[in-house]
Amino acid sequence: MPAAQRFAFILAVLLGYLYIVLLPFKPYPLGWLLKPLPMLLYAVLAWRSLPGAAGRWLALGFVAAGLGDFFLDYGNRDGLFRQALGAFLLTQLAFIRGFGLLARGRSWRLLWSVPALFYGTAMAAWMLPAAPGLQVPLALYFCCLLAMVCSAARVESRPGPLWLGASLFLLADSLIGLNKFIQPFPHAVTLIVLCYFSGQTLIAWGLLRLSAGSAASRAATAPAG
Repeated sequence: MPAAQRFAFILAVLLGYLYIVLLPFKPYPLGWLLKPLPMLLYAVLAWRSLPGAAGRWLALGFVAAGLGDFFLDYGNRDGLFRQALGAFLLTQLAFIRGFGLLARGRSWRLLWSVPALFYGTAMAAWMLPAAPGLQVPLALYFCCLLAMVCSAARVESRPGPLWLGASLFLLADSLIGLNKFIQPFPHAVTLIVLCYFSGQTLIAWGLLRLSAGSAASRAATAPAG
């Protein structure tokens, strides 16, 4: 991994976990700005490390995630929930497209997808009746979220950071619904943000590993060419 990419990735990780550490001290000035910054750095890394349309789609997904983070944080997690839901829906759609381009020609990893499909379907069935007025957008969102996890599973030859990161993203979003629509639970925000940010970090790391592996493969075959 080039030094500039390594620096940007480490900076994003530090900023993200700094936000988590500072959660007990909210609200504080510009707290809403700290949370989206790691996603914007991950967007730049995805755009620069993965050539072509896949990198652009994945970068768009991270930018949309940063926008969703802003809406949740600036709206104190409830005031701008619908806007955040729309932004994260765009994240899922962009990730589905980006992962699909990276996995072109590969088979679906159904065995890896079954736990996510079972868990996500069960959580949606539990949550939707308790969310009047949001049932249709939430159902659409869960479908896209599950499709994103299944798409991430196709990219890797065996379960790795992309699959684990996408699964943590699913877990974080399901916990948001559980806390908002079913039953608030202690330390919910900290646990949700920890799962979400760790998931996004694993996705970014997986993309960088994939890019580094492709570069090494091209370098190894160049003399033969």
